[in-house]
Amino acid sequence: MARRGRLVAAVALTLALGVAAIAYADGASQNQAFVEGSVKPKKLDKKKYKPIDLFTEVSTEGPVPGINPESELIEYDKDGKWDSKAAPTCSAPIEFLSTDAAKAACPKGSAIGSGEADIELPGGLEYKGLTVTAFNGPGKNEIRLHTYDPRLAGATPTVFGTIKNLKGGGKYGIALSVPDAPDVAGDTGMITRFGATISRKSGTSLARCKDKKFLIRRTVTFDDGSKSVAKDSSKCKRKKGGKGGK
Repeated sequence: MARRGRLVAAVALTLALGVAAIAYADGASQNQAFVEGSVKPKKLDKKKYKPIDLFTEVSTEGPVPGINPESELIEYDKDGKWDSKAAPTCSAPIEFLSTDAAKAACPKGSAIGSGEADIELPGGLEYKGLTVTAFNGPGKNEIRLHTYDPRLAGATPTVFGTIKNLKGGGKYGIALSVPDAPDVAGDTGMITRFGATISRKSGTSLARCKDKKFLIRRTVTFDDGSKSVAKDSSKCKRKKGGKGGK
């Protein structure tokens, strides 16, 4: 009887620990957050800010359905700048339009970048390569990241963000704030990858190369309030000669 009693107690303890682990699991522990960022051209002035191609991609690995990202803060190096006045703004309602229709509804030049996104639905159903188009506006320092895929018609998410200037003299100077990340399939699905490159032709994204590197940091807040931080960096080269050189 003693051995049986110990066995019952061991099983009970194992079950209790398993339930406790499930109960205390949060979004940050269930998911792994990533971020990638880079600038082109690699050769930049040391002092003067020049238009750049600014690439940003966030990805999240975790169970679906699970505890999803609720908000995002993407911080960029202090040697980066944003100029929303450099391109026309679009205030048209584009959320449920195709990519071509969204561009047609907006002023020429307000589409300032492009990229791709992936989403996953319950049961392992994935849709990869959704078309992402970045639109300047509708307001100052605001941006809309419009997605579309003919397989999903108008059911694809649009991300609303604001570009903020960061004060305090730290490593990061500007940030993309997305306070309400879009839900997928009533929040049972997840955006697993989302990336876009802001084109230098738009003139909105600018940078210099003072420290020979460009930093990026992602802080994602999940539905339960837990947070994860991911970082990346890319190298840049200073242009030789002139006042902005060595």
